[in-house]
Amino acid sequence: MSEPRPAPEHPLGDVLDEALASSNGDTIRLRDLLDEFGTRSFGPVLIVLALVIISPIGSIPGLPAVLGAAIVLMAVQIVIGRDHPWLPKRLLDTGFDRAKAARFREKARGVLDRIDRQIGPRLEWAAGRIGMIGAAGCLVFLAATMIPLELIPFAVALPGATVLLFGVGLTARDGLVMLIAFALTFSSIALAIYLWPF
Repeated sequence: MSEPRPAPEHPLGDVLDEALASSNGDTIRLRDLLDEFGTRSFGPVLIVLALVIISPIGSIPGLPAVLGAAIVLMAVQIVIGRDHPWLPKRLLDTGFDRAKAARFREKARGVLDRIDRQIGPRLEWAAGRIGMIGAAGCLVFLAATMIPLELIPFAVALPGATVLLFGVGLTARDGLVMLIAFALTFSSIALAIYLWPF
């Protein structure tokens, strides 16, 4: 595997800004994200997918399930040791409204900046190879919970936020964030079980 890049100082804000800059059109497609982040690893892509899921954009019917499928594919690739994510063409063509993403960025700027100030490399053993494999297993379960939970308004926010934490932990090599994400995974699964069948 290639040498990891230095951890970014502002993983949430910087990644979302770069995602917005990745497309000059009205739609940001997964293809744009992989073109922008695909040479870096899985963390930044997971961050953007999770932010879409927990934002108002994630209320579009079927979108959480599609993004969940992309998350599952990335989880499998983490386990087999790929350095960079790959997605099939059908998923690469999935997109979301760039203007809505930009509005979300502006509204959430203060919150994301405050979170970014609390993030940094620590407990890196939890964000290493073993942590990545554990995260991959959790990501599969989290993606699976999005299918039933997307039928309930805002219910996908919990698994989406947990995916976000895994993305941040992997990007910033923050093991504490990874450990919190592991704990929240069980809460997401319990919520899905409790609400199924509705």
